[in-house]
Amino acid sequence: MNMLNIGKSGLLASAASLNATSNNVANAMVAGYSRQEVMTSSVGGGAYGGGAGVYVDGVRRISDQYEVAQVWKTNSDVGFSKVQTSYLGQTEQVFGSDGNDISAGLSLVFAAMNSAMEQPNLIAHRQAIINETKALVQRIHSINESLSSQREQINGQLASSVKLVNTQLDIINKFNQDIRAASAVGTVPSALQDGRDAAIGELSSLIDIRVVEDAQGLVNISLAKGEPLLSGNTRALLSVSPDPLKPGNSNINIEFGKSNFVFENSVGGSMGALLSYRDGQLANSQTYIDEMAQYLATEFNATLATGTDLTGAAPTKAFLSFSAGNPAGSLNVVAGFNPEDLALALDGSQGDNSNLKNLTSLANKSLNYTSLGGSVSMGESFSSIVGVLGSASRQAKADAKTNISLQTEAKSQWASTSGVSLDEEGVNLIVYQQAYLANAKVITTAERLFQTVLNSF
Repeated sequence: MNMLNIGKSGLLASAASLNATSNNVANAMVAGYSRQEVMTSSVGGGAYGGGAGVYVDGVRRISDQYEVAQVWKTNSDVGFSKVQTSYLGQTEQVFGSDGNDISAGLSLVFAAMNSAMEQPNLIAHRQAIINETKALVQRIHSINESLSSQREQINGQLASSVKLVNTQLDIINKFNQDIRAASAVGTVPSALQDGRDAAIGELSSLIDIRVVEDAQGLVNISLAKGEPLLSGNTRALLSVSPDPLKPGNSNINIEFGKSNFVFENSVGGSMGALLSYRDGQLANSQTYIDEMAQYLATEFNATLATGTDLTGAAPTKAFLSFSAGNPAGSLNVVAGFNPEDLALALDGSQGDNSNLKNLTSLANKSLNYTSLGGSVSMGESFSSIVGVLGSASRQAKADAKTNISLQTEAKSQWASTSGVSLDEEGVNLIVYQQAYLANAKVITTAERLFQTVLNSF
């Protein structure tokens, strides 16, 4: 009987919808799960124009790839912002801590010099100048060590990130292969597509990527500037190597087929932030502290070289020393430098403070700092670099807040389309259950009618 077949088709369609809805409810809390929906169509009627039931066309995955791509883009932006905010905050704290305040250290050095102005021949006054200078040198060492530690930490994070990128590319490539195989024999399971999207999402937090899906449903991935990472069956292999121009830095190399590229610091994501910060703010902070060390040594040494020491003779040793390759890390008061060696006079007499006055005038001498893009005094230079870092840190925090807000909005938009609403699915369960029971009743009714017809003979 046609009625029996109609009821059977409706029963199967309702059961399929119940299964899909049940699966949605079960996966409601699974991150990245895209809800599923049964697609049905009406079967054409017979000779009398009536319907012939319902046909289950399949189960479709509810996904808007534009919304998915927006989530990936905001992942990259948030990954970038979080790293920038973290490192700039650390550097701001390093330069802003009382123990590392170079302006305060310089003030103490010049205060010791001013205290010696009346009696420059007293050993105690001379020793105080040396002691405060050593303390200032220690402040410079402390900042330099913190910056060096950051550089090592960044290089370590980059190496770990390279491994993660390679792993994610392997995972995405495997999903591509599985999707190709599934597509060749039938419908691609939604779980494969969800899994691939999740893997791409993880990759997007590391670097800013562009994803293009081809006619076969396979994804090709490249960096924002076009360098390929995954195309067809070929995937890139990332590696780390020392920068030949800056041995303290690591370069990220991309090998794709027979082509080789080097990561630029504009790649976005957390890796882009690491490179951008290392080659930008960190490098500039290092340049500043090296400039400070060099100016402190060269200006103090040059001034003292024009004077006479406590014996009335011209000085025979420098006050401060440093190596050109690592000024801030190597800066020190010369070993064996004694209070008597300070050339505070100009005329050879013990009570003369003429050269001491020249030393104190260095407090206001304007010096050109490449790191600051202008000329300022040593004390003012430190306030300037702290201001630069503070401004950059505040901007990074503001950008992070904006990017997190945009990510939340993108995820909300994705959820409104692809996410599971338990309220909606609960209503659907009731509707499909009622439909299932109604179709079962149609079958029962058809059976009774058939029996009635049979009994009439």
